[in-house]
Amino acid sequence: MVSDHQVLALWKEYNKSRVISISALKAGMCRKTASKFIKSDKLPSESNKDRHWKTHPDKLEAIWDEATDYLKESPELEAKALFEHLLEQHPDKLEPSQLRTFQRRVKKWRLQHGEDQEVYFDQFTTPGKLAQLDWVVMNSIGITVAGIEFKHKLIHFTLNHSNVESVSICRSESIVSIKKGIREFLYRVAGGAPEILQVDNSSAATHKPSKSKEGRIFNEEYLQILTYYGIKAKKTNISSPHENGVVESQNGHLKNKIKQALLIRGSSNFDTIKDYEQFLKNIIDKANKKRAKKFEEERPLLKSLPLKPLPEYQEEYVKIRNRSTVCIKKVTYSVPSRLIGSKLKAKIYEDKIELFTGITCVHQMPRVLGDRGTVINYRHIIHSLIKKPAAFDGYKYREELYPTSNFKLAYEWLIRNKSSRSATLEYLRILKLAADNFEEDVDIAIGLILEDKKVKISIDSITDIILKKNHKIQDSIELIPDLNIYDNLFLGDDNENQYH
Repeated sequence: MVSDHQVLALWKEYNKSRVISISALKAGMCRKTASKFIKSDKLPSESNKDRHWKTHPDKLEAIWDEATDYLKESPELEAKALFEHLLEQHPDKLEPSQLRTFQRRVKKWRLQHGEDQEVYFDQFTTPGKLAQLDWVVMNSIGITVAGIEFKHKLIHFTLNHSNVESVSICRSESIVSIKKGIREFLYRVAGGAPEILQVDNSSAATHKPSKSKEGRIFNEEYLQILTYYGIKAKKTNISSPHENGVVESQNGHLKNKIKQALLIRGSSNFDTIKDYEQFLKNIIDKANKKRAKKFEEERPLLKSLPLKPLPEYQEEYVKIRNRSTVCIKKVTYSVPSRLIGSKLKAKIYEDKIELFTGITCVHQMPRVLGDRGTVINYRHIIHSLIKKPAAFDGYKYREELYPTSNFKLAYEWLIRNKSSRSATLEYLRILKLAADNFEEDVDIAIGLILEDKKVKISIDSITDIILKKNHKIQDSIELIPDLNIYDNLFLGDDNENQYH
């Protein structure tokens, strides 16, 4: 076989020397072949004729008509799945080694007879006009903070023209995450606001359903945020993620960049969330540097921003109920009983809730994910339960009063070995001990008693174990330094004897 490159080299040498044998030698072919191509004006690729005949029997002919019937009826059927089915039906006509041949035949058939596919159309982008946002689930990446799995999402903003992007850590698709992410995007990264921000039909932005042809409509709080920054709201059509194609595409690239950076770093564990945030900022800043040229076209066309960004939290006024609970975002939280009857301002962050009277924060608590549930801290109500022990049995949230599995086992042991009232009183005293001291110490003490099985569970036995544990810690010996040693260091050896 002679390549086009060899023939071109042959022609070049022959034009110089006009000697066929020398030209053939330099081109790496025999004289007879060289003579043929010198007389011809065609390259080997132009001389080869397409072969339309088969050189060996078609081993798929026996089942091919049946295969095409399946492909016509179910165009989405994969070639491998169809081959395995036909192999089961006709083991005498097919062999497992023919899979690749069958897949190539199916691919060729689809090119000739397959259905029309969806076409994507490249669009002109206008600098400063459109940005898109989306959320990226990061749980599969395996990020840990202080050794504990960190389940989270990233809210991802992208300018469509320059592809300049920003990300912020969030726990859910919520208005609070939008407020946090938009501050990062507008003030730290873009330095201005686009004309339009496009989002999919996330419940964070389109919470209220509509019977109109538009489908879901924007919720009021989302529109208020965009109005504050002078941005128009736009959403994709339902089940049309390709309309948010720029940010959707960059979602995949972003996850890959993070994975690669973690491999280079050698660990996916971070000491604090702030360390992880800085890690993400470094990745985004590095990516945005490559887009600096197009961003310079876009920057002057972005709208100016208000002097102060909106706060990262939501505010609402809440009333503390006589149950020592408050309902915030459909979740019931317990609070210290001193707040009962108060009307307070709640600042709702992504990960915490702060309760204020005026400008004074009177209580802070972790915020839980989801829009349903109950979070009861036994420390808030144990003093009242001690006074009203009969309320424990029928308490609606009694399961929340078992801080660990050992506490529940302790209550079950007390119920088996004491009267109902005595068992309840004893358990509440144990719970009070945990509230007033270290819950971990009480938990360990209960575990030791349950293992021993000779000691009865009681407030006294638990207290004894905790006291014995604390007595094992001995006071350190007081050390009194000899200051004369330091004088000797300054005065030297000659003056050493006058101090002895």
